[in-house]
Amino acid sequence: MAWWEQLDNTRGSRPRCVLLVDGNREEVADRLTRLVNLPSVVVSSDDCWMPYGKPVRENGSWDTEPATEARLGRQNSLVCGDIQQQLRNWWLATSRGANMPNWDIASTCKIEGKPGLLLVEAKAHGCELWESMKCGSTNPDNLEQIMQAIIQARTGLQSVVGGNWDISRDRHYQLSNRFAWSWKLVSLGIPVVLLYLGFSKAEDMLDRGPIFHSKIDWERTVKDHCHGIVPETCWEKRWDFGGVPFYPIIRAYDQTFYPTK
Repeated sequence: MAWWEQLDNTRGSRPRCVLLVDGNREEVADRLTRLVNLPSVVVSSDDCWMPYGKPVRENGSWDTEPATEARLGRQNSLVCGDIQQQLRNWWLATSRGANMPNWDIASTCKIEGKPGLLLVEAKAHGCELWESMKCGSTNPDNLEQIMQAIIQARTGLQSVVGGNWDISRDRHYQLSNRFAWSWKLVSLGIPVVLLYLGFSKAEDMLDRGPIFHSKIDWERTVKDHCHGIVPETCWEKRWDFGGVPFYPIIRAYDQTFYPTK
């Protein structure tokens, strides 16, 4: 079996995200820094990111740990234990057996010289944007808590960014939780870059949905998807939340992947 067959999702953006962070630390740090392409944001080889590479063979079996996605409310090297607990308490009434949003790629970094987080939501074809449109929790207490958390974030984002914010638990859920978690982190004093990443020219995805032929094509797709939920004017700007910066950005990247080789 190939390495990508060990992933929980072998199609779409998942294998490409793993390839993007595969390699020696200096190469990956430089790759992420260039991808963000903001002078105030630097990923160094001393930073931590998840995933951090392809599944590897060990003693005849596969170790998938390098390809694990980040959940910021669980133990990891991305945020400290106190912040993890605050995130869990904010998002969930009962954490036992509950899930929290997974990030395609998450990395520590320096933003304007201060420790921050780069959070990446990635897509390889247009239909991926329409996945996870509603929250999958079945716990009524958690459903209520998540709704209140997103409402709180919506109010906070509206107060600084302005425009029409309609993020919600019950529609455009993935988009909504991406902005809600970004807002919560900046409210806790952690600078954030939220990067919507489109893998361009993913021709192996043609049977799954429309692919992105260029950066302009991807930007148009994102903004159409966000219409009425997130104001178009929020993108590609620095937003100041009490001295803590938040950068929502859109980028495209041509990550070669040959699933038949």
